[in-house]
Amino acid sequence: MKRLTGKRTLVAIIALTMILGFNLFMNVKNVTAAEPETAQFSVDTSIMENLALLKGKSVTLYLTSGQTITGVVNGVKGNLLHLGKISQKEFYDALVAIDRISAIEMKVR
Repeated sequence: MKRLTGKRTLVAIIALTMILGFNLFMNVKNVTAAEPETAQFSVDTSIMENLALLKGKSVTLYLTSGQTITGVVNGVKGNLLHLGKISQKEFYDALVAIDRISAIEMKVR
């Protein structure tokens, strides 16, 4: 077997780099922006059932007291809603009585 010297070594390295680079380029998949998940409200169901369908989604709740709370729906059980990742309050969760909610708002587009 012949030993590569000088220019031949350089040519071999360039050729190998081009082959590997071309393979990497050809294996890149066409990545497109993901379609936003659309969630819908249902007027045929209760607030509790609507919230259960929104598990993992960010919502803003308007309470009968006039206060608003924004966070991610973690779970709904009985008459209680567990809201996590409360906006503007790091490391806070909330437990909200569903009968105290007057409206639900969420970004859908």
